[in-house]
Amino acid sequence: MVKDLNIEFKLNTMVIDINEEKQITAMNKEEGLFILNAKAVILAMGCRERARGALNIPGYRPAGIFSAGTAQHLLNIEGLMPGKEVVILGSGDIGLIMARRMTLEGATVKVVAELMPYSGGLKRNIVQCLDDYHIPLKLNHTIIDIDGKERIQGVTLAKVDENRKPIPGTEEYISCDTLLLSVGLIPENELSQSMGIKLDPVTSGPIVNERLETNRKGVFACGNVLHVHDLVDYVSEEAGIAGRNAAEFVKYLNSQPDTVNGEIITLIPESGVRYTVPQYLNPEKMEEILTVRFRVDNVYQNKNVSVYYNDKLIVKRKKKIMAPGEMEEIKLKKQDLFSFPSLNKISLRIEE
Repeated sequence: MVKDLNIEFKLNTMVIDINEEKQITAMNKEEGLFILNAKAVILAMGCRERARGALNIPGYRPAGIFSAGTAQHLLNIEGLMPGKEVVILGSGDIGLIMARRMTLEGATVKVVAELMPYSGGLKRNIVQCLDDYHIPLKLNHTIIDIDGKERIQGVTLAKVDENRKPIPGTEEYISCDTLLLSVGLIPENELSQSMGIKLDPVTSGPIVNERLETNRKGVFACGNVLHVHDLVDYVSEEAGIAGRNAAEFVKYLNSQPDTVNGEIITLIPESGVRYTVPQYLNPEKMEEILTVRFRVDNVYQNKNVSVYYNDKLIVKRKKKIMAPGEMEEIKLKKQDLFSFPSLNKISLRIEE
C-alpha cells in the first residue's frame, strides 16, 4: 500500500531527536545526519522490555540471563538455543509463550514465578502455554538470589507478603542454566519527552484526546508507545485512527479550533480502573462512536463496569471476570454526549 501510494520510506534509519516544531533529526549509513520538517508526526516507537537492572536481584552477573524477548529472537530468528533448564520470572505474555516455545525445543521449564497474586498475561496463554505442558505457575513469588559466576547455576525463590516483601522461611532453591525475565514492558517515549509531550504516569505513554493527538498539536501516538497492549489487533486499529487524523490535520492545515466553548471532557479512572485511553475528549471532533480502552488494577469476578456522566450513572455492565492482563473497553456515543450540555467529566468505576 505504501508503494502503491508512492509514499517515501527509510529503513535502517534512526530518529535521534524531534523538537517542538516537529523538526526531525535522523541518521543512516547512506545519508548520514539529516533533518525532516513535518506538518504532522505519528509516534509509533513501540515498547521495550524491563531489564534485570530494574529488579535489584542480588547475585553475580553470570551468562544465561535473558529477557524473554531476547530469548525469542535467539530461537526464532537466529536459530540458537538459550539453554536447557529454564526458570522464568514474570508471567507476561511473552514469558508465557516462551515457556511453551522452550518446551517444544526440548528444554525443561521448571517454573514460572510471578510477584503479583495474578498473572500479567492473557488467560488463554496461561492455559495453552503452561497448563497444557504441566509447567507450574507460582504466584506471589519472586527471585531473591541468583547462583553462579560464569554461568547461572540456579535461583532461590521465595514467597512474598502483601507488601511484596520476601517471607523468611519460604526460600526454595531451583537449579537451572537459563533465567528468562518477563517483567513488564515500557513504552519507548524518550523522543516524546524531548519534544515536550505530557506522559501519563500510569501508562508511561502520551496523554491523548479522542483523535489520539497529544498535547502538541499535530503530534499523534498509537500502539505500544501509547500504552502496552495485549492484542496486536488493537495496535493496528489505533494506527489506522492516528493515521486518518494526522492526514486530516495536514489537510485542514491546523484550522480547526481545539475545544468546544472552551470545554473538554476528562475521562477519570476510579475504583478499580487504572487508566483510560484516551484521557480526554472533544465531543464535536470525535467519531459517532468512540472506543475507550482501560485496564483494571486487580482480578474482579462478577462485577460491573459503571460509566458516570458527571455524577450520573449512565451505563452499568456486568462482567464475569476482569484481570489486569486483559484490556477492557467501553464505547461512547457522540449523540449521548451532546445530550449532556454541561458534561465535563466521565468516570469509569468497578462496582458491585
